[in-house]
Amino acid sequence: MKKILLLILVFLFILSAHFLPAQSIVKLGDLPKSESTINIYQIYGFQEAEEGYKIVYIDNNNEPAFLYLPVELLDQVHIYSTQGNTYNQNFLIIWQKADTITRVDWYQPRDIDYTLPNNLLRNYTEKDREIFRTIADDGKIILGPDMAGAEPTIRAPGGGE
Repeated sequence: MKKILLLILVFLFILSAHFLPAQSIVKLGDLPKSESTINIYQIYGFQEAEEGYKIVYIDNNNEPAFLYLPVELLDQVHIYSTQGNTYNQNFLIIWQKADTITRVDWYQPRDIDYTLPNNLLRNYTEKDREIFRTIADDGKIILGPDMAGAEPTIRAPGGGE
């Protein structure tokens, strides 16, 4: 009796497999288009103080640029500690709709070495504080090229200031 019941179940399973939904193939051009643009940027270094983070990233033209993240807007930023698959990378993922940044994902390195010249834990200049206040008052995170008067420079090791 058990063998017959098992045989019937196997037979029903084989017959029903033909009618179950399977994977469907969709041409890439037929997929719905997203309104978001995603950019991934390598981080060269950052400065941290009570006002927030000032990140130096490498933009699409392979030039350094600033991203200011005021404390008041950190709810729009997702900061992740390093996972096993990113090892010791330090990068940003910027989500944009049109010209508005909707989300920032920051994947930090496993250990932040503050003895390196590109990672700083110190107070900002008055110019930086002004930029933080402007961004916080506006309520929108902006990328370095969109920010007037803020051009980072990267110096070779051993070079004078």
